[in-house]
Amino acid sequence: MGEKLTIGQMLQKQREERGLTPEQAAYQSKVPLRLLQALEADDYRLLPDPAYLIRLLHEYALLLKLDAKALEAEFRSAIRRPPGGSLAAVPSRPPAPTIPWKQVLWTAAAILVVTPLVFIALSLGSKRAAERRPSPPRVAVPAESPSTQAEAPAPDTGSVAPSPGSPAPEPGQAALPAGPPQAERKAPRFLLTARAVEVTWMAVRADGGQERDVLLQKGQTARFVADTGFVVTVGNAGGVELFLNGRPMPSLGVSGQVIRDLAIPPPAPVPEATGAESPGPSPAR
Repeated sequence: MGEKLTIGQMLQKQREERGLTPEQAAYQSKVPLRLLQALEADDYRLLPDPAYLIRLLHEYALLLKLDAKALEAEFRSAIRRPPGGSLAAVPSRPPAPTIPWKQVLWTAAAILVVTPLVFIALSLGSKRAAERRPSPPRVAVPAESPSTQAEAPAPDTGSVAPSPGSPAPEPGQAALPAGPPQAERKAPRFLLTARAVEVTWMAVRADGGQERDVLLQKGQTARFVADTGFVVTVGNAGGVELFLNGRPMPSLGVSGQVIRDLAIPPPAPVPEATGAESPGPSPAR
């Protein structure tokens, strides 16, 4: 008589009998691929909340035509087993690393010896550089004559005065005209912030692009940006708070409720046609 199959082995066997790949099964059941693979591998270390995993187990069991309640009972009994029969292997604690005190002492002594030498070398180098720097040439200033003479206006070189905050030109150099301002990058129109009050899985598609899956623990926050909007799927409606451009959104639902394909912001209502036709031009008399 063969050994009893685990939950993951039963799910994998049923999926293979139905001729489905893991990717196809994840798409049809709406269960994220990496979480589906964790179910089939009986690896629950990344999912500390059993209630969240049971909801995914129900979704997967419905696709494979299995008894979801029986699988849930088997899962609950499995997570209550002693550590020896646990589904997830507990890694052994690595030995405490030994500290090479002799190497630490030699390193500290080398630092104490080398540090003063480095400071001395830097001070000598800066002193020699200052000695080699040539002194500015002296310009002879002619003595003023007793008579007062009008100063001639300086020729206009066509330079442009520097704008505030720009560095001043050095002596002997003409000020260059300021170039055109660089084009500023356009900021996105929508900022969606999700804050988890319970363990929550989310899938967010921004501007019709690729879907992004996140698993938020209690107290964690995720942010998404878009120009046109988002399509959101939430595995625990009561476990997440949403803010659009900093403003809180209405509650999505209760804890444990699954919300699929939620458009944010909601589409604008289409005005209804009144059916009244505009009067045409009056006939000429």
